[in-house]
Amino acid sequence: MTACLYTRLDTVDDAVQCLASAGEDGHVIAGGVALGILMNERLVKPVHLLDISRIDALKRIEVTAEGVLSIGALATHQEVLTSAAVAATCPLLIEMSSEIACERIRNRGTIGGSICLGDPQGDPPVALLALDAVVRAAGPQGLRDIPIRTFFQDVYTTALQSDEILQEIRIPRIPDGGGMAYHKFSARRAMDYATTVSAAVQLACDPDDGRIINAGLGLGGVGVTPVWSKAIADGLLNATPCPEIFAWMRKMVHEELSPIGDHLYSADYKSHVAAVILRRATERAYNRAVAGSDRR
Repeated sequence: MTACLYTRLDTVDDAVQCLASAGEDGHVIAGGVALGILMNERLVKPVHLLDISRIDALKRIEVTAEGVLSIGALATHQEVLTSAAVAATCPLLIEMSSEIACERIRNRGTIGGSICLGDPQGDPPVALLALDAVVRAAGPQGLRDIPIRTFFQDVYTTALQSDEILQEIRIPRIPDGGGMAYHKFSARRAMDYATTVSAAVQLACDPDDGRIINAGLGLGGVGVTPVWSKAIADGLLNATPCPEIFAWMRKMVHEELSPIGDHLYSADYKSHVAAVILRRATERAYNRAVAGSDRR
């Protein structure tokens, strides 16, 4: 491996300044799960590595006075999985985090790194799309909030500027009486990658008649980016789960999504799987909402 310059940063301001100075030569590293693989495969040859893994301000998980769940970019998947604050406010993230690889990888990989990678099959982006999260970036011009639903722009390409670092993920307060669910398909469970298709659903229902009054959903493994379908989410409003709704959802999945076939499964098969797991996630989220509990 070609030698490169290495700088360890201790504050967000230092990281922003150093990244601006490094320009295109700078590569931010934290957990190093994805970047390490890319470097080993010689797909990325950084000139200057900027290590932000020691910045404690980026590791916090807390709930603000307004009820917003704030997760620092350097929070590991295992820290999210075991966080009391996350469990109390957004159990969907607990359910999602439990599906990520294995504990060794969860202890190393960060939620911010997963988002910045923009992997169309990554678990956190799918859940955060359903939750309508906001990504907060820090750059030379200060802080910038980016809706997660506009963050993923193309294959492994995000709205994060080259001189910005991800500071935190902010999840709006979940209304009482909501239900959430995460469902994932892979041929060999958590450690499988190439065949992964996933769905996350967040619903709120009218307590009187059970109609869906708010819906958010995210899908992974069905396109070049993690997918948020406004059309499907809007179509669930004022409805209750029934065979007709699920048939409509299946039709919309085949019309709206463009999965990429691989050596194991065709694009058509992935569309079929996406429709099935989206239905299951919707049913589970709805049942939890009606029961008044979104716990597993």
